[in-house]
Amino acid sequence: METDPIMYAFERFFDQKFGKSLVIKGRPGSGKTTFTLDFLNAVRDHHPVYYISSRSSDASILETYPWIKNEYEIKGSVEKVKTSALRNFEKMVEEGKFGDALRDGLIVETSKIVPIIQALYEFVDNHFGESPIIALDSIDALAEEYDIPEDYLFLMLKNDLVEGSGAHLITILEARQNERLEYFADGVVTLDYNVKNDMLVRSLTLEKMRGISVGPSPTYMFSLADGRFRSVTRNTLVFPEKRIELDPGNDESMEFQVSMGDREYGKITAEGTDSIPGGSIVLLHVKDRSPAINDFINLFKTNLIINNIVHGRGVIDMTASGYETYTVLLKALGGKYLNNYITASKSDLINPYVISLKGERIKDDLNREIIEGKLAQSKGPYVYFFSSDYLFLVYGFNFLNQIVEVVDDIRTSGVIFFVADDDTYSKMFTASHLSLDLFSVNGYAAVSSNKTSSFLVQLVRDQNQWPKIKFVEIE
Repeated sequence: METDPIMYAFERFFDQKFGKSLVIKGRPGSGKTTFTLDFLNAVRDHHPVYYISSRSSDASILETYPWIKNEYEIKGSVEKVKTSALRNFEKMVEEGKFGDALRDGLIVETSKIVPIIQALYEFVDNHFGESPIIALDSIDALAEEYDIPEDYLFLMLKNDLVEGSGAHLITILEARQNERLEYFADGVVTLDYNVKNDMLVRSLTLEKMRGISVGPSPTYMFSLADGRFRSVTRNTLVFPEKRIELDPGNDESMEFQVSMGDREYGKITAEGTDSIPGGSIVLLHVKDRSPAINDFINLFKTNLIINNIVHGRGVIDMTASGYETYTVLLKALGGKYLNNYITASKSDLINPYVISLKGERIKDDLNREIIEGKLAQSKGPYVYFFSSDYLFLVYGFNFLNQIVEVVDDIRTSGVIFFVADDDTYSKMFTASHLSLDLFSVNGYAAVSSNKTSSFLVQLVRDQNQWPKIKFVEIE
């Protein structure tokens, strides 16, 4: 099972030698409870866990996490854990400083006034030396229910159970902040959400994690799709400098289709498949420029090209990164399949894999005679890859009117993929089969399809360590 990187970071935090306390704060609906329960579920095979909630009778929580104990059988004995703060608390209750301690002239037992506290102490006592984790959801609600200041409750448990007995404490905080809790806690985490481009994006920020490096970018995006917490790793695109072994397989069923090369792309198409019908236009509308967006485009393009040229399909690459892509293909595939690939350059370079552009009219530089001559050994449908920035660099401001003239001609022989700026997108949107909005969120690339939901982009590696794209739906 794939390990969530954020969950792994918290496992390392609680696997340290001494007990640790953690405050998880955020607005209602930010995912605090889901994160806490998914984390406890992930570590309960090697940490005894105990979850207490003011909403513990919620049927949906119990159905999803059946291991939660509704009640703890109180035996009234604590032998191993430190209890000095608890005894001080009992004394203050007897003095009437907390809650309704006196009734009919009699002092009511502390365990009956605040049974949750006795249960926590007994649970830690029963699992002394096993690094138990207790979670309070939320400390605000529990403190209010039992008429105890939340910072006093936190410091009591931290003093006796965490520092004195080696247990770990997670406290969920509904308030936006509590300076005393955050100051004394070993770790502070904030969960939040906002809307960008009509897409709900969720973030988790590591504000403090004693003993664990939070790194240069402590904010991570995550998803709550299907009611589960899942973080999205932010990685930089690096192609391994080694040959990759490919099995082209049978491509007969794709005679009139172009495959994007990965079933993952079925998440962004209306058909639920990764194939695009011949004659289609696919727009990658760049709404933000960032390193993450560039990595997504380069990986999308490179893997699309590899998938098609190994099946003998011709590919024409007219983007600014064309030469870099050619270099990656040469290292990964050797020359075996490169007869099916051509890129473009505004130079007089003589190369069988390069179209030399004059830079005056696209229609003159990119005509059927040139394409068919360069791809004489390739089959269709061809794959055309353009980018607005490169066409502007070569042909100037008038490139858009020129490319519109060319598109209707070349699309009859293949599928056009276009990395489009705003002007190109507005001009070609109505003719597109698939349109993807690409924008940046906290250093991540996000994709919103005109056919489906919105996704964050995660770069992963296959069994050969080759980079692939994984879409994580945001809910």
